[in-house]
Amino acid sequence: MICIAGLTGLITGYFLNVLIHRLPRGELAVKAGNRCRKCGHKLKTIDLIPVFSYIFLKGRCRYCAKKIPLTYPLVEVLTAASFVLVYIKWGITVNTLVGLIFTSLLIVSSFTDIQEGIIPDHLTYPGIIAGFILSFFTIGFKEASGGAFLLMSIYLAAALISGGGMGGGDIKLAGAIGTFTGPTGALMVFILSSIAGGTWALYLIASGRAGCKTPVKFGPFMSLAAWIVWMYGSEILKLYQHMWM
Repeated sequence: MICIAGLTGLITGYFLNVLIHRLPRGELAVKAGNRCRKCGHKLKTIDLIPVFSYIFLKGRCRYCAKKIPLTYPLVEVLTAASFVLVYIKWGITVNTLVGLIFTSLLIVSSFTDIQEGIIPDHLTYPGIIAGFILSFFTIGFKEASGGAFLLMSIYLAAALISGGGMGGGDIKLAGAIGTFTGPTGALMVFILSSIAGGTWALYLIASGRAGCKTPVKFGPFMSLAAWIVWMYGSEILKLYQHMWM
């Protein structure tokens, strides 16, 4: 089953790459066939095998020899590894299905933010709806509502205080995350993402790569924190209680 989870992750990672490329451009994921971004040549099935095509083609397009972005195999491997960890954690349960959906949402959010600097509404709104629907099988609608309201409120306040340092996409992503984690998880996500994002910002400033007013793409930090909390939140709480009680 672990191999099946990994294979499912690789295949899903391919489709997530399609979403990462097309959603910020307002294109439908099912639109037309896959083509090379550089030369526009239509790709064959053999060119689309997750990870293995990249290795076989040595990271270059078969038709124009231009480099294929490393993010393609990275997303596929990351998705496969995440799916395996979700399966190991939850087994064959409804939580696994929820975890795979949540993982996919977070990966697409992270890479669209990294590459394009936006988190599309076409991603966050369905994420919020999915979170509410799935909450009936997990944390419950009340907890999902509380998590969404709390985390969106926190990041909305942060956006207002920072004067635009945080975008609307981050706030909507916070709403989606909150529906999966509930209020307690939402607070943990805020704390962990703030530590990770703040550390990264300090590094950029110290290395001269950014200034104090340079916007930080916060989506990846929110997504990483959300995944850790959803997977291991109870263990983190127990560890915290053991340390201070």
